[in-house]
Amino acid sequence: MPRISRGPRLELKQYKDRFPKWVIRDGQQTLGTGCDERDRTGAERKLAEYIVAKHDPAAALNRNNPNETKIADVLSLEMRRIAKADMPVGRKNELITVLQNMGNWFANKAIGDLTGELQERYAQHRMRIVMKSIDGRRTVVKTDDPAPIAAYRDLKMLASAINRYFKSKVGGVWTRFSPVLPDAPQSRLRWLTRDEAAKLIRTAWRLRRGDSGIPGKPGRYTSRHIARYILVGIYTGSRHGDICNAAVMPSIGRGYVDLERGIFKRKPDDKRATSKRQPTIPIPPRLLAHMRRWQRLGISKHSVIEFNGKPITRVRDGWETVVEKAELATDDPRQKIIRHTLRHTAISWYLQPDRRTGKAVDIEVVSLYCGVSTATIRKVYRHVMPGTFSPLLEASNYFGR
Repeated sequence: MPRISRGPRLELKQYKDRFPKWVIRDGQQTLGTGCDERDRTGAERKLAEYIVAKHDPAAALNRNNPNETKIADVLSLEMRRIAKADMPVGRKNELITVLQNMGNWFANKAIGDLTGELQERYAQHRMRIVMKSIDGRRTVVKTDDPAPIAAYRDLKMLASAINRYFKSKVGGVWTRFSPVLPDAPQSRLRWLTRDEAAKLIRTAWRLRRGDSGIPGKPGRYTSRHIARYILVGIYTGSRHGDICNAAVMPSIGRGYVDLERGIFKRKPDDKRATSKRQPTIPIPPRLLAHMRRWQRLGISKHSVIEFNGKPITRVRDGWETVVEKAELATDDPRQKIIRHTLRHTAISWYLQPDRRTGKAVDIEVVSLYCGVSTATIRKVYRHVMPGTFSPLLEASNYFGR
């Protein structure tokens, strides 16, 4: 009787003249991973890639009866799509990690098994993971969002993946899949006052890394790139990815800043326009003066925001430290200062009446400049638009006359 196959697996192969290395064993086949015994995580990643490549999820889609298709197959196709998508590497890795975690949780479940009860169980599981990550000071999937929003976005992503590969048919068996979602996330209303913004920039500029080890010599500055990032965010109202992706010269797959003409081209030339608006804008004069000085001093050689001479893909690790050192940290999720708070701050400031003239920037202009719809401005930023109800209040004076 033939021996039952154990399937693809990792084994540690011993060598006489070098470190042991992980290999993939699949039946009679042995494949190297290039990872030594200390890099178990890398070897597991190689094994996962091998298993995905061996199994063709597209062939497993049951077009006649989508309910029989495995959820893991749909998520595998979505991971392949994201891997080829035009987006920052950090964002790709984040989305792929979320999809991998979903695939592990749903395991062998099919689309037809996605009952409301199963989706609610996943939402509870996702919320427990995020809360445990926050409490334990570690992150399973790094995110600025509180737990309910993470579950909400995961299930929305799952629904989009399913509907992407099974188009609706009029009169057919399959209809669009609608997820059972937790409560929709509430809009964040937190924005910085001018004093808070100044304090945040000052803290980031002055923050040093402990002691240099030399008596009388302080440690090196660690967060000055975050101070520059804050300035760009507050002046332009740009999204996090647009700021980090901004080069100082035309580059493939990146937006860029034309320092001669004073223009910030957020959307890369080779990127297709999406619902996330990325309009090309003029740079405010004060910010432009900063950017030109950064380039002149060699601070911005290739990208607007660099750390130790290298472009950054995300401002993540030092952000919470700067917020905490600036004494602006809070346990209230809705009042927490995150990177997106800079965008809220820019829009809020532009909508406020000028103290000298009493006039605010027109909503349409703010919409075009910051890449946000006028409907969103009216819905989310009404708190910084004094005078919205002035005609109504004036009319109320004539009631009863």
